[in-house]
Amino acid sequence: MNNKQLVIGVIACFAISIIFLLVIVWEIKKSIDHDAKIRKMQAQTQQVMIEDNRDFSIYETLVGDDGREMILIPEGVFTRGSESGGFDEKPQQEIYLDAFYIDKYEVSVESYNVFRRAANYVEPSVPFFEGDHNILKTPNFPVVGVSWSDAVNFCTWAGKRLLKEAEWEKAARGTHGLIYPWGNNVLPKRANIAGTADGFQYMAPVGSFPMGRSVYGVYDMAGNVSEWVDDWYDQHYYQKSPMLNPPGSERTKNRVFRGGSWDARKVDIRSAKRFAATPGRKDSIVGFRCGKSVEKNPKTKKP
Repeated sequence: MNNKQLVIGVIACFAISIIFLLVIVWEIKKSIDHDAKIRKMQAQTQQVMIEDNRDFSIYETLVGDDGREMILIPEGVFTRGSESGGFDEKPQQEIYLDAFYIDKYEVSVESYNVFRRAANYVEPSVPFFEGDHNILKTPNFPVVGVSWSDAVNFCTWAGKRLLKEAEWEKAARGTHGLIYPWGNNVLPKRANIAGTADGFQYMAPVGSFPMGRSVYGVYDMAGNVSEWVDDWYDQHYYQKSPMLNPPGSERTKNRVFRGGSWDARKVDIRSAKRFAATPGRKDSIVGFRCGKSVEKNPKTKKP
């Protein structure tokens, strides 16, 4: 009997030792996994800091007649279009543009209301919006419910103009043909797109995503709201477009708008993506920003 109890005791001690050893191994594995996770987070944080500390001070700015800041996009060549995108984005080729200015931010509800009051202009209108329509009146949100003509009228009032399609694309992707304003991969905290992972169900206040700025420091060129540009839409235009300051297609049925919106999928916030709609379209995903030509031979004042 004593021998049996001894055997059972030995077996029990052995089992306890095995369990204890497994617990130690498990804890070591958890510690290793935790360290790896921390290193990964540190690497990501360091990368975010590097990308968020880009220096935009090299680009000249000015304040437009509407009191809104604009950024100078230097003259030169950039890569327009995409060989992996839609038919209307091909061929990808280098285009030369003169220097121009672009609004740093999308036109906000507040800024648009200043124009409306000054010009006694009609209010924006959105025929259908799944959320509370009062959201559309939030002062620091981008204005929506504006037609192409509404956008033109605002820019004219502000002493500006709508951007040419090629100008918009260069300001969005820089000279090296980036897929998105910030780089070639979809990353968090860069744009307001479909879903709530970015923190917004619908529009976001203009300038909410500083890490999503383009290489020139222009905000919201992907997501938030799409933006009217000056050009008529022609799906074949890139195949016949001049490479020097392309003026855009001759008159067609639709106008172009660019940049994905708060309701867009990731593939639709690519800087090369083109959209088209009738000029009278008004809805909750399309707004605009303005541009301005650079005076080539400014007149100097006599002393």
